[in-house]
Amino acid sequence: MCLKHIHFIVTGLLIIFTLGLQGCAVSYNVKVDGFSDPIKQSHMAPGSTIYVIEDKNAKNPLLEKEVVTKLNIMLKLKGYNTEALADSKYYLLYGYGIGHERTITSTMPVYTPGKTATVTKTGPSGTSYSTIQIPSTTTYVPYSVTVTDKWLSIKIVDGDDYRASGKDNVIWIGEASVTGENRDIRYIINYLITAIYYYFGENTGKTITINIKENDPVIKNFINR
Repeated sequence: MCLKHIHFIVTGLLIIFTLGLQGCAVSYNVKVDGFSDPIKQSHMAPGSTIYVIEDKNAKNPLLEKEVVTKLNIMLKLKGYNTEALADSKYYLLYGYGIGHERTITSTMPVYTPGKTATVTKTGPSGTSYSTIQIPSTTTYVPYSVTVTDKWLSIKIVDGDDYRASGKDNVIWIGEASVTGENRDIRYIINYLITAIYYYFGENTGKTITINIKENDPVIKNFINR
């Protein structure tokens, strides 16, 4: 095969590859932890009332309302009643934020595929042509990136104890975090809530990493809310 044909084939593959990348959904690897009280956790059945306590002293009350709305949506999707405040069986307390920036230095592999080349030799007997196979190579390019941790933590506490004394008698704790360049907590919170949704009420026993794409059927309930 001549070099001209090889060039056309490689160019076509690059175009297809680029279009494929554009069609891929954005995704984030979210770390999730679930901790439950072994005695009381069994009573947190779907149909129970869980009321989300909004932080009235939040620096951004409008963002706070968005987060509360999304947490209520999550609870409703799990089958809980979120309407009653005065006699709610449980209350949901929450916190979220962005950690300090830090720089990660690593290397990125760059693969160059092998190819066939034509070698021309001219000598006393004339000109001859032959082909040689140039092997593929992988080089490692260093790079640095600045990342932050975005996190969400929620607690489910006993409603009677909380109303009587404000005591946090914890029934279940869920934690989720994402590490990356995107600092938009307003956007990332959708992925954090979605990750907690999948393990809500469970004792995970360890940190679990779940990959959530922007076209996830659950996250669609939180986007633009």
